[in-house]
Amino acid sequence: MSKFTEFKIIDNYIGCLTLARNPLNALSSDFLIDITNKINEIAIKSDCRVLIINSSLDNFSVGADLKERKIMSKSQSEEALNIFNDCFNSIEDLEIPTICLINGYCLGGGTELSLSCDLRIGSTDSIIGLPETSIGIIPGAGGTFRLPKILGVQRSKYWIFTGKKFRGEEAKKFGFLIDCVNKDKLFDAGLLIANDILKNAPIAIKCSKKAINRSLYQRDREIALNNERNSYNITLNTKDRDEALDAFVNKRKPNWSNE
Repeated sequence: MSKFTEFKIIDNYIGCLTLARNPLNALSSDFLIDITNKINEIAIKSDCRVLIINSSLDNFSVGADLKERKIMSKSQSEEALNIFNDCFNSIEDLEIPTICLINGYCLGGGTELSLSCDLRIGSTDSIIGLPETSIGIIPGAGGTFRLPKILGVQRSKYWIFTGKKFRGEEAKKFGFLIDCVNKDKLFDAGLLIANDILKNAPIAIKCSKKAINRSLYQRDREIALNNERNSYNITLNTKDRDEALDAFVNKRKPNWSNE
């Protein structure tokens, strides 16, 4: 077990990567690097055929570590995005199917992490969203690219423009989740789907994932992520972004200046 994650084979070729950075799985650079290293090890060494990603805490992930971001320079913030994208691309590029189990808060970068997985199951107490516009930025780790692939353009714009947070059942209705269950049944729901996948030919599963992802993602991912980065970088240099971070730290509502 590393500092923030634990990987183990739990049952019949099913691997489980558990996130455990107290208290809220806030995605610091060190945490993301830890996840990336684990994913790369799984890709090279593991004989698992399905990977479950979950949290041992009461929340899946509240997103980026904003306390860390607050003290970053603009160039450091840009490098942090590289670390985010390296992590999420490595998850998306795994040959084997990935199932994300979402409990509690799953916001911002946490939602973007879940979007890099093939399937998502949520608990009834989960709260999911991309609230970046409420803190003066945009989803900068693939959210503007991956969410429309799942929800479609109009619903994705609704999620991002409003910055709303959705309960698990609501997220399921949008098509973000394939299932929503009581939190005490969440892991069992993931195992059920994993075992359904294992009934089928492992090479055929890998080839199916590769074919789907090439058709939907890889052909335009680099261009899309570059476009997202360019738009994100504009927000980094605004007074509104600085105001949002200060408001977050001081637990007050931001006063937008449109500058």
